[in-house]
Amino acid sequence: MVRERSMSVDKRILATLWMLGNQESYRSVADRFGISKGTLHLTVIATCRVLSAMMEQHIKFPESRHELKTIADGFQQRCGMPGVVGAVDGTHIACPAPISEHRSSFFNRKGFASLVLQVVCDSNLKFLDIYTGWPGSVHDARVYRNSPVAQKIENLPDEFHVLGDSAYPLTRHLLVPYRENGHLDQLQKKFNKCHSSTRVDVERAIGLLKCKFRRLKYLDMLMELEIPVVISACCVLHNFILQRVRHRT
Repeated sequence: MVRERSMSVDKRILATLWMLGNQESYRSVADRFGISKGTLHLTVIATCRVLSAMMEQHIKFPESRHELKTIADGFQQRCGMPGVVGAVDGTHIACPAPISEHRSSFFNRKGFASLVLQVVCDSNLKFLDIYTGWPGSVHDARVYRNSPVAQKIENLPDEFHVLGDSAYPLTRHLLVPYRENGHLDQLQKKFNKCHSSTRVDVERAIGLLKCKFRRLKYLDMLMELEIPVVISACCVLHNFILQRVRHRT
């Protein structure tokens, strides 16, 4: 981080954490830390850029067979489904719609403006991959097809696979549940139940992310190009916190 005479690095990080972890206004947080509103805004953006640049260090999709086996063992010990090396899901981060010709594309099916955040996590709720920046009207399947992790998943060894919900396409290494059409047999119903109990980890991870960083419940930012940076920074902090907690325990 660039040195700042008026604020120490510790104070800048604490102010950013407080801003991301609460839904207070910039005016209120700036008064809490004894700085101006403009200084707080610049501090938050600069710190989030640094954290986002560290994403490759803290959010890594497993590549070696040993790493894949370790993650698969974690899922199997928890729910009994073998060969699972991740669960993928998307969530909407509410934000103001930009004033542009593409404004309407930011409104999702629920009627509010958002950006899509796609995450892949392991059984410890740690993010293995994140991908964000697409407007809210884009379907999860399209976001997945355009994400770099899709190619990584398709190149997995034969015995490993990732779980996704019915919004995703069924591929060789991406398993989705059987569609409930009223004619499923007992084996298919059992698979769907096991699939759901395993894939729920990604929903828990997303819920934990939004509970830690409540700013993500509504990211009130007009700088639309910086919104994915802030989202990525929160995901990096999520993994860092989980790592520190596991290290202490």
